[in-house]
Amino acid sequence: MKLTKLFFTLLAGSLFLVSCDDTDSAAPLGAYENGILVVNEGNGTAGSVTFFGDDMATVQQNVYGAENGGDGLGGYVQSIFFNGDEAFIISNGSNKITVVNRYTFKVIDKIDSNLSVPRYGVVLDGKAYVTNLATFGSLTDDFVTVINLDTYEVENTFPVNAIADKIVEENGRLYIGNGNYGDGHSVTVMNPENGAVITTLETTLSPTSMAKDGNVLYVLCSSYQDPSRIVKINLENNQVIGTIALGDALVNAQNLDIEGGKLFFTVNSDVFAAPLDALTIGNTPLFTSEAVTLYGFSAENNHIYVSDAKNFASDGEAFIYALDGTLQQQFTVGLIPNGFYFN
Repeated sequence: MKLTKLFFTLLAGSLFLVSCDDTDSAAPLGAYENGILVVNEGNGTAGSVTFFGDDMATVQQNVYGAENGGDGLGGYVQSIFFNGDEAFIISNGSNKITVVNRYTFKVIDKIDSNLSVPRYGVVLDGKAYVTNLATFGSLTDDFVTVINLDTYEVENTFPVNAIADKIVEENGRLYIGNGNYGDGHSVTVMNPENGAVITTLETTLSPTSMAKDGNVLYVLCSSYQDPSRIVKINLENNQVIGTIALGDALVNAQNLDIEGGKLFFTVNSDVFAAPLDALTIGNTPLFTSEAVTLYGFSAENNHIYVSDAKNFASDGEAFIYALDGTLQQQFTVGLIPNGFYFN
């Protein structure tokens, strides 16, 4: 009798613990857990982030200010990169990175040393690597800032001796696009341990964006005069393995992304798509977006996201399309929306 009673007591206790564990695991991580973060570049003193919920109804402007007593992110918010539950928000007008919980947007720390016009970041082995353009008058003073993710302290800076803009991490190496506003025409492959340049790969035109699929890095390269092209780099041996030629009308192509086994990119307000194994891409777009000034773009979760900076002086707008170009949703965002990130 006592054993039976003890058995049921233990069983009830274990069920209670399981129930608690299930409840805890289902607890929401924060108000911004399920949705899209839109970076609003803003002006020289104030940028912001807009949240758009997966329910396709919730829109909240300036979520960082709302969660931190009106504190600001600084000027010209450029991009966001993630490390687990943390979001690192880069403001290149203020030479600052604001670290927040990506789901609550409560501030954790701020990094403001050894940064000079910071642009983009990646995470590798407990460290963040952030590209810096430094002075706009020089094409060789750019560098990478190395940040310890346990302490948020800057550990080192690595000179690139070329433009340092977009950055990708793969196979323990850093791939840095040496292009910005038509200048530069290469990709630097860097050892993250010591900053040594492993090799520099020529791209002829200026790299504007990069996306990887498997062991291939696709680099969209453009100029203001010539047709754009996509250069393919083997990530195992760091060799250029091919080029996809774009149509003669596709000058200054931007915003390369990969989704559903296809390449997506933009030219002005047009969105283009092509298979990964394409040899050429013609002048006919997949669709023309509603954006007056297409400024931000992403292909993710079987959708295409486009932001419209309009006149660069008033609030922008974001549009969500199906992969075939069917418009599904649109919503107002902040000043000069330049990118989409996904929680």
